[in-house]
Amino acid sequence: KGFTFQYDLRRTGNISANLNYTLQFADGTGSDSQSNESLNRRNNIRNLIPLNFDERHRFTASIDYRYDDKSGPELFGKKILSNFGVNLQAITVSGRPYSARTTPTRFGSTQLVGTLNGARKPWNFTLNLRLDKEFTINNSLGLNVYFRVSNLLDTRNIINLYSASGSAESDGFIRSKNGQDVIRELQNSNQNVEAYLASYQWAETNPNFFSLPRRIYLGAIFDF
Repeated sequence: KGFTFQYDLRRTGNISANLNYTLQFADGTGSDSQSNESLNRRNNIRNLIPLNFDERHRFTASIDYRYDDKSGPELFGKKILSNFGVNLQAITVSGRPYSARTTPTRFGSTQLVGTLNGARKPWNFTLNLRLDKEFTINNSLGLNVYFRVSNLLDTRNIINLYSASGSAESDGFIRSKNGQDVIRELQNSNQNVEAYLASYQWAETNPNFFSLPRRIYLGAIFDF
C-alpha cells in the first residue's frame, strides 16, 4: 500500500524540475518464496510483517538547467554552450527493515530481539550529476556527449549490517562475553592476540554492506 506525490516544473527559461515523494507500506507473510518454509515449521503464521524490500519513505528531486541552440554565452561570435545542459538528481530513502538479534557469534548472531523485521537500517542519500552537450553532424545524424558522476559526494551509505550489533563495520563478537573468552584463551596460550584481532577485523569488513563509491562515466550517444 502507498501513494506517490509528484510535482513537475515545466521548463521555465532554462530550468525544469521534478520533485517526487513516495510513501510505501510493503507488508506480508514472507519476503520471498522460501520465507514461509522457515516461518511455518510449527504452525501457519499469518501475521503481517514489513518485507525485506519495504522502503517507507523515498524522496527524489531532479533539477535540469539547459541552453537551447539559440541561447547561452558567446565566444568569438559563437554560442559555446548551445544545447548544453546540467542535471542534478538527489535521492533520499529511509532504511529497509531487518531482524535485530542479540548474542553475537563469529560473523553471525542468535536469539531474535523484538519482532521479525522490527528494526530499521539507516537512511541513504545519493547525489548524481550529469553534464551533456548535443552536436548536429548532418541532417540525419546527431551526437550527444555526456559526463556523468554517480554518487557525486562519495557517500558511504549503509545498505546492510550485522543484526546483533546494528553496525556495518563490526559484528560485535569481540566485545561480547564469548569474544572476550576467546581473547583470554589466546593470551593464556601465548598466542599473538594483535594478529588475531587484525585478521578478524579484515574478515568482518564486508564491502557488500555499503553502497558503491563514486563512479565517473564519459560516453557518447548517436541519434540517427
